[in-house]
Amino acid sequence: MIKAIFYSKFDTQEGPKVVHQVPDGAIVPSSTAPSQPPFFTFSDVSFFVIPRQELCGNLIQVCTNGYRILGYPICMKSLRYDRNEFIFNFCLVLAEEEDFSTYKSVVQKLADLMHGLEEQNGFLSRDHSKSGEGKVYSLCETLMEDLNNYCESMIPIDDLNTLNVKLFPVYPAPPSVRAWQVPLFTVRYQAFMDENWDLTMQRIVPHINGVNSVRIISILADTDFSLTCRAIRHLLYYGCLFLLDIFSFSAIYAPTALFSSTIASDEDMQRECARYINATFASPTTASKNFNPDLPPRHDDPDAVWPPTGDPIPIDLSSTNGSPRPVSPSTTSKSGSTAPSADHHRNHPQGSSTTTTLTEDSSSSSSTVVDGVSIVELYASLKQGQSVKHWYIQHSRQLAHIDIRRFITFGVIKGFLYRVHKYAIATGQPAPPSKSSHLHHQHLHNYPTSGPSSRGPGTGTNSPYASSLGDDPAPIAGGDQSTSAHSGSRPGTVVVVVDDEDEEDYIDDKTLSKFLDGMHCFDQICTELEMSERELTARLKRYPGEVLIIHR
Repeated sequence: MIKAIFYSKFDTQEGPKVVHQVPDGAIVPSSTAPSQPPFFTFSDVSFFVIPRQELCGNLIQVCTNGYRILGYPICMKSLRYDRNEFIFNFCLVLAEEEDFSTYKSVVQKLADLMHGLEEQNGFLSRDHSKSGEGKVYSLCETLMEDLNNYCESMIPIDDLNTLNVKLFPVYPAPPSVRAWQVPLFTVRYQAFMDENWDLTMQRIVPHINGVNSVRIISILADTDFSLTCRAIRHLLYYGCLFLLDIFSFSAIYAPTALFSSTIASDEDMQRECARYINATFASPTTASKNFNPDLPPRHDDPDAVWPPTGDPIPIDLSSTNGSPRPVSPSTTSKSGSTAPSADHHRNHPQGSSTTTTLTEDSSSSSSTVVDGVSIVELYASLKQGQSVKHWYIQHSRQLAHIDIRRFITFGVIKGFLYRVHKYAIATGQPAPPSKSSHLHHQHLHNYPTSGPSSRGPGTGTNSPYASSLGDDPAPIAGGDQSTSAHSGSRPGTVVVVVDDEDEEDYIDDKTLSKFLDGMHCFDQICTELEMSERELTARLKRYPGEVLIIHR
């Protein structure tokens, strides 16, 4: 917020002086406002407000007594002025700790306008009015009031000139957009998109659904990849979308340190999560009652945005143990509004874990809806070393009415869940000799190596380059290969043994080696090489050397 605006000039008799100040007495003492003490001593900063000629025409800021002064001094040379020059400055006074980046353009635009008015008709040099009178004082007063109240101002100066200024928010520079990232809208773009939008933006926006990666969006929209990244960065700059990881059932997620202070203790967040993840309340395109872990639900409808939109689920707090539950339609009035029970505002204890039900109609059976405590328990059960698929198999009963993709997305967006990425490192050592096949058969039992891959830009479940069709974080073993743990390897690593040269590779070893430095995650490798994770795993088996797979 602007604390004061003042107009200062260099007087040939008095030197730097304040001509107008708003509010009165804020910069120099005034007889009309004796109760208003000045914010600072003007003589201490007058050298910076009216500097020497070499510094004029530049943005100047100075901090004193807890205030920040922003100005753009102007020096005009002409024979019509005393000493053949006229130096003036319009300054804004802000709190020192306040972000001043949005006000830089205001002082510069104000200085440029006054420079032009002075050249046209001597607008400033002919203003000899006292404080509280004249156009210059009125302009300062109106400008301060408009910017503080409306963040914009339009002040007519004369028939030909108008001052138009607006405070535009300055956001931090968005991060770089990677080909393997997945954008998810936070707004409904249909509400503000029109035919005047950039052509690239118009083509890519319909394909942003929280499922397609940036590379796939570029392919589906038939747009240049660099232009696609620039358009997505533009949307990211204005907070219109998030960037997520490619969803895969072979991925590993684990809670962060924020888990206990967010979803575990925040009932409002638990209810927000329930509205977003419950498949019972999702649209037919985003939910399926008979959920298959190998065929995740589709999220390709354009209305899939974050945060969850629409009316919240009516919550009934009248259960005997205080567990919140959605209100069935039988308790809803004909007009569509929820009819609360007599105990609707009863305080309910925290930590209840009773399962609640939602009645679809008077003749249908009830369907289980997960409650807040169950949600917390499910998130807490995610851990390192456990893929989403195996986690789903262990909790399939509790997850019967939960959209898995949205469940994971909610935790990542809120910051209490993080993705554990896989990286491949070529050690430069020869592959260790194969050991007994006992461990090999055990791996084959736990990690199936056969199955379809998802190549090509089809309308698959998430990405043609990162398969979500049950790809496991399997060891680098399969077919006739055998796997062993090197005696010097760290826990959690897998040693690649090369003993199969039969299958022809379309990715040569030199190209693959560029990604085996431990700095490229599997998502990036799969996207850059246009292959699924299962295909990448199979290719690493045939790499001529030892490759360690680490999770971090």
